Amino acid sequence: MSVPEYHLTIKSLPEEIRPRERMREAGPGALSSAELLAIILGSGWREESALDMAHHLLQSPRGLRFLAEASYDDLCGVKGIGPAKAAQIKAAVELGKRLSCLGQGIRLTVRSPQDVCSFVME
Repeated sequence: MSVPEYHLTIKSLPEEIRPRERMREAGPGALSSAELLAIILGSGWREESALDMAHHLLQSPRGLRFLAEASYDDLCGVKGIGPAKAAQIKAAVELGKRLSCLGQGIRLTVRSPQDVCSFVME
């Protein structure tokens, strides 16, 4: 008789260490890259939480650079990442690229989906 595997989910973590709650309380600057990526991923899969997936992706030799340079198909090839998660990652990377092109003198505040739309749409 085999013992069933148990995989920790973000919901099973104490609220004060969950990425979304930490962002709300301490701001995005207080979060690690893995926590930020976990928020973008939104959820994990059967074998890994979103935070586990984020750590796994960032521990690869290319880390954040992999996320920036990977194609949509490359991301879909990573276990646990399907079309929706690949699209979320590529969208977040593209927003980061566009923000970096604005220069240091301009700071945007994004508080809603409408703010994002008005920023990225002509």
